[in-house]
Amino acid sequence: MNFPIRLRSCVIRGFGRGSRELGIPTANLDRAEIGENVFDSLSPGIYYGFASIEGRTNVYKTAISIGYNPTYGNDEKTCEPHLISPPEDTDHRTSSSCGETQLEDFYGEVLRLSIIGHIRDELPFESVEKLVDAIKNDIKVTEMRCDEETPLKAEEEKWCLSTKKD
Repeated sequence: MNFPIRLRSCVIRGFGRGSRELGIPTANLDRAEIGENVFDSLSPGIYYGFASIEGRTNVYKTAISIGYNPTYGNDEKTCEPHLISPPEDTDHRTSSSCGETQLEDFYGEVLRLSIIGHIRDELPFESVEKLVDAIKNDIKVTEMRCDEETPLKAEEEKWCLSTKKD
């Protein structure tokens, strides 16, 4: 898979497990808006990158789950980015069960997502607790890798804030 992968989509309602059951909210992307060919070519796994809500000025480090959520046995493939607030954002930073992000709902708004790397393959977990532990680790890895200063980081943060349709 070649990075970066750039996606743009309205945020839609998902299964509701991220916020309710796991305490780790995600912004679910619309498969049809991404494009079936692009969506189907995304390999299941956990990724990292950057995201922004169009029309706003913040770019967030983002842990991204692409796949079938095997712990839950989904038949439908999803793309679920988890936006991570910066440590200095004390209003949002400690609100989730992971202690890093709880943004307001932004259903229907357009999310710009730049996937810049792979963390691990998608795995089934024997319990929700083990899944949450793995997600917490994915978030730590995302923060660490997104903190690395690279030309790709600067380019993708800039793209997230742009208004171009591509």
